[in-house]
Parts: sequence; C-alpha cells; structure tokens
Amino acid sequence: MLKLNYLLVMPRIVNNLGDGYSFPLGLPYISKTMKKAGFNVYTLNLNHYAGNINHLLCDNIKRNGIDVVMTGGQSFQFWQLFDILKSVKEINRAIITIVGGGIITGDPETAMSALRFADIGVIGEGELTSVDLCETLERDGSLASVNGIIYPSGEERNVYHTSSPRSEISNIDDIPWPDYDGFELAKNLESSPSISGINQTRTLFMLASRSCPYNCSFCFHTVGKKYRQRSLDGFFAELEHNIEKYKINYLCVADELLSHNKSRLFEFCERIRKYNISWWAQFRVDGIDEDIIQAVKGSGCTIMSFGLESADNEVLKSMQKHTTVEQIEQTLSLVDKSGVSLEGAFIFGDEAETVASATNTLNWWERHRQYDINLNTITVFPGCGMYKNAVRDGIIENPVAYLKDGCPQINMTRMSDSEYTDVVNKIISYPVIMTDKLDRYRLVSFGGNGRINTSGICSVCGAKNCFSVKLFNTNFYRCSECGARFPVEIPQEIISNIGKNMSNLLGGYDNVGVWGINYNTFSLFRLIKEFTGDNVFPIDVSYVKQFLYLNGSKVNDPRVITRKGIECVIIAIPAIHNTVELQIKYMFPSVSKVLSISDMVSSDVYSYEAGRSTR
Repeated sequence: MLKLNYLLVMPRIVNNLGDGYSFPLGLPYISKTMKKAGFNVYTLNLNHYAGNINHLLCDNIKRNGIDVVMTGGQSFQFWQLFDILKSVKEINRAIITIVGGGIITGDPETAMSALRFADIGVIGEGELTSVDLCETLERDGSLASVNGIIYPSGEERNVYHTSSPRSEISNIDDIPWPDYDGFELAKNLESSPSISGINQTRTLFMLASRSCPYNCSFCFHTVGKKYRQRSLDGFFAELEHNIEKYKINYLCVADELLSHNKSRLFEFCERIRKYNISWWAQFRVDGIDEDIIQAVKGSGCTIMSFGLESADNEVLKSMQKHTTVEQIEQTLSLVDKSGVSLEGAFIFGDEAETVASATNTLNWWERHRQYDINLNTITVFPGCGMYKNAVRDGIIENPVAYLKDGCPQINMTRMSDSEYTDVVNKIISYPVIMTDKLDRYRLVSFGGNGRINTSGICSVCGAKNCFSVKLFNTNFYRCSECGARFPVEIPQEIISNIGKNMSNLLGGYDNVGVWGINYNTFSLFRLIKEFTGDNVFPIDVSYVKQFLYLNGSKVNDPRVITRKGIECVIIAIPAIHNTVELQIKYMFPSVSKVLSISDMVSSDVYSYEAGRSTR
C-alpha cells in the first residue's frame, strides 16, 4: 500500500504580505480531518508568503516529496486556483491535483473544464470525501468507488465521470476543529480584516452551523442544502481554546445564518457573555424583537448583519426571501435605536426587477440614509437558481467563458439594458453623494498597505472616534459610543497623493487602465482630475457597467487593453486584486505593470525615467 504526501494550498487573497483577510475555513477543516485519519499532510497558506507562487509551490513540493496537491475555493477565485494547478503541473505532471469548494460544487463539469489542470474535483463537503479519496489513492483503488467526486474519464480529458453524490455530514460536531496552526492563523491576527465594520486585530472566524434553512434564488449553499448546527458545548469549547491560545478579542461568526431558533440564540448570547469579547454575525429581519436585540447587545455583539436584498415585496417574493419590507423597517428601527451597529445590503437585478421595483428600493434607501445600507447588483454565481435559469435561457451562452470572465453581472431583469444601466449608475453614485459623513474628519497617519489611521466626530452623538482601516474595501466606521455607522471617506491628502501618482504613471505610460467599477471608483473619477484624461480607460467585466460613464469617461470591456495597447492597469477594488491580476497575466500578457489602488495612497511612490517605472 502506498503512503503518499499531501500538500494543501490555501489560495492567495491578500494584495501584500501583512494584509488582514477573512480566514477561510474550508481547507483547515479538511486538513485537520486528514491529519486525524493518519495521512501525511503538509500545508501552505499563500497569504503569508511573498513572491512567485510557482517558486513557493516548487520549494514545498520538492522539500516534502509531495505526491498530491489539494486546493479549493469559490467561483470568483477561478484564476487563483487555475494558477496553482497549472504551476503544480509545470513542476511535475505526475503530481495528482485535487480541487474542491464552491467552484466545483456549483457547476462541476464547467469548473473542471475551465480549470483543466485539475485531475479530480470534490463536490460538496470535503472532509469525508477527502479521507475516502486519499485512502483509495493509497491502495490504488478505483475512483468510481468514491462518492462525491468528478474526474476525466478519457484520455482527451473533455468527458467527465461524476460519481454518486455523498450525503451531507449529519452531525457536524464529529468534524475536528480547523487546522488553524497548519495555515498559520497567528500571522493573520496581527492585522484586521477591515470589512463589514470589523476593524479590529486578533479577529477569529468560526462556524456554529453549516448551510441555511432557506433557498434564496441568488444564493448557493456550497456545503449542502440541509441546515445543521453544532452543539453549543462544542462551539464554546473551541472558542475557549482559541481565546486562550491566540488571545482573540473579536469573533466573526461566519455562518450564513447564526440561528433561526430563538432559544438557541438566547443561550448563545448567555454563554458568550463571560468571554468579554466583541462579535459579529448574520441575522434575518423576521423574528427579531427587542428581547433578542438586548440579548445580543448585552453579550458583546457590535454589528448585526442583515441580507435585506430589496425594499419591494414583489421582488422579495421572487427571490424566495420570505421576508417583507415591513419586517425590514421594523427590525432596522429597533436595531438602530439599540446602539448595536447594523449592516445590510440591497442587491438589484432579480428576474422580477423592474424600473418601478428598483425605484421603490432606491427611494426607501434615500428615506433611510441613516442606516447607510450598501447598494450592489446581483452576481449570478454558478449553483444558484438564477444561474441555472440564465444557462437554460441562453443568457449565459458559454458557462466556461463566464467562469473565466469572473462571473460578470448580467441583466436578468424585466428592464432594458439602458434602464438597468440607469439603476446601476445610481447604485454607484448614491453612496458617494447622499450619505452622512463624520464631522471634523481627518487623516492621522498612514498605516501601510493602503491602511490609514483617522479620527472624526460622530454626527449623531458627538463622540470622538479614532479608526484604523484599509481604504477601498466594503467597510464602514462604527461609532464606539452610539454604534452609528459612517462610510469610509478618502481623506483630501490621499486624494492629492493618488492624483500625483496617477500623473507620474501617465508620464511613463501612454495609456492606463482602471479596472473595477464601484462607488469608490466613481469617487476617484469624480474627485481626481488625472483620472479623466483621454488616456485613462475605466474597465469592468460586467456587461451592464459597460454602458456607464464616469465623469465623462466611458466604461470599457477588458478588450480595450489590446485595442489601446494599455501596458499599465490599476485595480481599483482591492478585494478583487489577485483575481484580476492573474486574469490579466493569462489573458493580456502585454500588460507590464499591474497596481492596486492601495499602492497609490502614499505620496511620491512612483518615479519614472525614459518611460519605465521604478518603485
């Protein structure tokens, strides 16, 4: 019987070494399960090592005699996973490559075809499947005997065999705690994730349940449809261990839904209170009352996150959300008065969306600006109901190309493209021009990697606040006294720095692309004159956004890079930096310089000689 060496690789999320990020739990769960089963497991978290991914993989593979490389992630991480798998095969084609996560589970054959360097895909929850698969590989058994996988069935690798589905794990208390040490969690704790109002260091991500009891049309549950909860004894045993070992001071309960059982939620609040840590979790607007809010507030919850989706009841019904506008209004009013911060989002683009329904939601948003609700368009990810409808109806003509393009937003509404574009234009402009700001807001210092330290006066309660955040993320400031939330503004000094650096870039390159359009990009083109020249080209993969104009500059599809000979691209949304950087690497190799907008925050970053950039 063979004894194989396995390398589990966590894809790179961060832009720069030392950035904070939301610690993924899928691979750590699989790693610990495999180690407990006795396999020789090595781990590599690419977020904690700078440099070329191929070199990092090569070093680990050769040093540890690796036979099998396993990785995984979501559909939006396609290019990160492709790069890992391709690099492995370049190092040694005999190494078996296995990939899992939402990208495979959502549309297995499409993902395997697009990834192309993957030998085996794991569908659904990976713990038991990985153990079964690795046992089969070590005894040289038949892959057909392993439930829950997909693999090429012929030499041409364009026909796939999908084995029988594997049942969901019924008792998730049986799963070992994640392999935090193997993926070097401690290195992540020194910087805050800087998302969703979570701006604290030593933030731990944990799960108290899997999946969700609901089935919204835009949502896909990567670990199965059945909602399963851990015992609270098991959850708090893990939490206590992690607090003692890692000195945690903030907890992100990363469940799709913390609980839809009131008594369990009350018990959770009572038990977490003694640890004296702050926490964040996701809730639904139905079933929330004053007793629940007081319980979560008294137990340290600083932010209640809600998936609001729409302020039109017909759209909510179409989404299968099972909530109403009236419940949204009642719940947000209660939370707002409590001093707990709330986070929520409206997402536009459901199949029932019309000009009238979108207007209803935008008008509601404007009447309730104090909540600072995020405005977004629906991304139709593989696996969700809307994706299946889009493929069926030919709106997504080529699923493989759609995945490679980054799952761009598409128009599935009852609106024309021009009508939907008008809605999207409001989505990216309203948060900039209509939202209340902090008083006496000022930059205190730069924190590195696009992070800043700022101060300001809460316009609600008058309290002075100091913040440390990363710019250009989906984030907000939370008043430490009253819980009011405010958008993260771009300080004037940084606007000046970005303008100066953009001017320097334009001195070294004939044309510059700015990839990624959201409300932050809207601000850049609105506030910085250097962004509005004839040689600056805003870019987005979204078909809908390509109808937009930013302060007179038309948004282009990525092919403008080839048409205009663009050699330098700025990625304006840090959260998509790694994905877009790799997409450019493989699709537009003529681009010689890729920057994050975070790189342009500091003054005098770039100087140029003879058209060449140095840093």
